Amino acid sequence: MSTSKIQELELRVLELLEEFEDKLEASPTVPLTGKILVDRQEFLSIIKDINMMLPDEYQQVRFIKSQKTQIIEEATQIADELVNNARHEELRIIETAKAQETEILINATNRAKELINEHEIVRLARMKAQEIMSDAEEKAEGIRTGSYDYAEDIMRRVEVNLSKIIHTVRENIEELEEYK
Repeated sequence: MSTSKIQELELRVLELLEEFEDKLEASPTVPLTGKILVDRQEFLSIIKDINMMLPDEYQQVRFIKSQKTQIIEEATQIADELVNNARHEELRIIETAKAQETEILINATNRAKELINEHEIVRLARMKAQEIMSDAEEKAEGIRTGSYDYAEDIMRRVEVNLSKIIHTVRENIEELEEYK
């Protein structure tokens, strides 16, 4: 919009505000109350004219302000979905780790039994079985620890995303409150 067009709009808005003020001052007063009687339609018409001359940005602010609750509800819903998805992923990872741990322990136990059953190498079998069991427990612990670390990492990322969403919502609320 050109500068001259903006100046024309500003002048017209000022004229309408002046007209508004003049009509208020010229309105008859109600005795003993200090209140005045005004023509509702006339004043609403002036306000409507002023609103129509306001830049699009003001109209957008009014729209955003009217949508404030919906925006907050949508952000809350998105945040809830992110948390829910992260929890499901965490449970899936933990279940997978437990299944792998069980399988490793069963395999290690079976292998240990096989070694023990061989008469000639009983002593070596016991040592090997112990080694396999220790290795299996180490691997199982590593898988368990890794899955918990992974789940924690997902939850931390969700926390960061939620913080950003909450920050954005708060900024939007502050912007809306500035235009009240």
